[in-house]
Amino acid sequence: MNKHIKGGHLAFRAAFDKRVAATVCYFATDIHSHTLGKGKKDDSLDRAGEIQGEVIMIHGKSDTHVPPAGRDLIRNTLHEKGVSFSFYEIAGAQHAFIRDELSKGRYDPPISKICFEMLLELFGRVLRSDLGVRVGDGGKVEEGC
Repeated sequence: MNKHIKGGHLAFRAAFDKRVAATVCYFATDIHSHTLGKGKKDDSLDRAGEIQGEVIMIHGKSDTHVPPAGRDLIRNTLHEKGVSFSFYEIAGAQHAFIRDELSKGRYDPPISKICFEMLLELFGRVLRSDLGVRVGDGGKVEEGC
């Protein structure tokens, strides 16, 4: 039984589906190391160019599960693949800093609230149905304010 939670990585993989317009990945483990799934040989980072929606990546700067070189690899790959994304590294935060249960003292309520507000902003902006066709879907961009 795998006791590690891979929610951030699985959220990243969900973004490969062209129907997914917005994704928030909290401390997505194993993307940089390709070690998710059977045989521990996933292709998530290689497939990043398939992402058509907008992505937010959130990591703690003190996250030992996704070290600085791993975060740099993810960020650089997203740039290279032309993904529309925001990338946040929270100073002093460790892995899983938004989980209050069994967090081993990592839980940070104020930072967790800010991260949740990032999610609400992205989802509220991108998933609203009254804004017309997404530009990424070939819709014409309107001029003006």
